[in-house]
Amino acid sequence: MKKILIASAIAAVSVMVTPSAFANNAVYIEQIGNTNTVNITQIGSLNKVGTAAAHSTITGNSNTLTATQTGDGNTLDYTVVGDSNTIIKNITGNNNTVTMTCGDGTAACTSVSSTTTINGDMNTVTQTIKGANITNNLSITGDSNTVTQNIQTSNSTASITITGDSNIFTNTMSGPSAGGGHHLVATVTGTSNTHTVTQYGVVDTTVFINTNGSSNSVTVNTGK
Repeated sequence: MKKILIASAIAAVSVMVTPSAFANNAVYIEQIGNTNTVNITQIGSLNKVGTAAAHSTITGNSNTLTATQTGDGNTLDYTVVGDSNTIIKNITGNNNTVTMTCGDGTAACTSVSSTTTINGDMNTVTQTIKGANITNNLSITGDSNTVTQNIQTSNSTASITITGDSNIFTNTMSGPSAGGGHHLVATVTGTSNTHTVTQYGVVDTTVFINTNGSSNSVTVNTGK
């Protein structure tokens, strides 16, 4: 297994890892600074951008991260701290794992845009976002997908589109809010889906869910 460690505070970083001989690569990025651009492209299987034990991190403001993984069994594990950052994740393949944390125990994310697009089967996405003015879009095409999100209000918003079978998505936003927080628009098409949406109060909560298929179980709790 090849390991690539990049620590950066410069304007642009591009990493490209391509097939076969380059499968099973591990890329760890620690970036500190503002107005930086990071592009990561991995083609092959069992590649990693960070792990649960060693997250790749971006710390600063107005940064752009674009991660593209094509193949099976890949891992993307990223922590972002700062304001006005843009995170774009494009995943194509099966059995891939995406974990994204925006904000940490001491600092939040503000005015952050996160977009995740997944095409394939049996993929898992876990996202924890803490901050204000967050835009989060998730689109999945495939079977047996699992999505878990934890967005801790202020001015929150989330858009989830899933097309496939046996999907489970869980969304928690938490509160309190009365400053235009919470929102969720979810469209799920397929069979054997389970959705759980808990948004919590105080007021300012909007939920739209359109499920087309069979054996769906939808539970929405808000304003507890």
